[in-house]
Amino acid sequence: MKAGIFVSIAASLSIGCATAAANAAKDGAGSLSSRLVGTWQVVEMVDTDAAGTTRHPYGEHPTGYIVYDATGHMHVQVMRTPATPPFAAGDQKGSEREVRAAYDGYVAYFGTYRVDEAQGRVIHQVQGSLMPSYTGTDQPRPIKLVGDELIIEGSTPDGGFYRRLRRVN
Repeated sequence: MKAGIFVSIAASLSIGCATAAANAAKDGAGSLSSRLVGTWQVVEMVDTDAAGTTRHPYGEHPTGYIVYDATGHMHVQVMRTPATPPFAAGDQKGSEREVRAAYDGYVAYFGTYRVDEAQGRVIHQVQGSLMPSYTGTDQPRPIKLVGDELIIEGSTPDGGFYRRLRRVN
């Protein structure tokens, strides 16, 4: 009887702790690293040039996700909207113009990540990418987590970038 009560109490505590941890991650408690884990849907992507002119590299309403898993792996998939139209002669026979439009309308890479808590940034360690220059590089991203939103914002030699994503899970 006592063993059964102990098991029930232990199970209740485990469920309660897991629920509290999940709620803490969503409410802003816990480390940046633990709060970053999840699937994030792209809401907005804006680039700014040195003169302050803004552009939306994947359209005004891009679609896609960034996923950070608990094992330290990540991937990015973002597509322009409206989507690139199908190639006239089929997927394997796109003209140079069609292939270029498809390439320019999509970004994809994968690898591992680490979080620099002190600097408030995530470093994407790229293992493979649609953009050959990214493969084998570290891509640091300044981040802020505000509720269920992930803001990635930083400067480049040519201007800056702003990415806003919403937590899916």
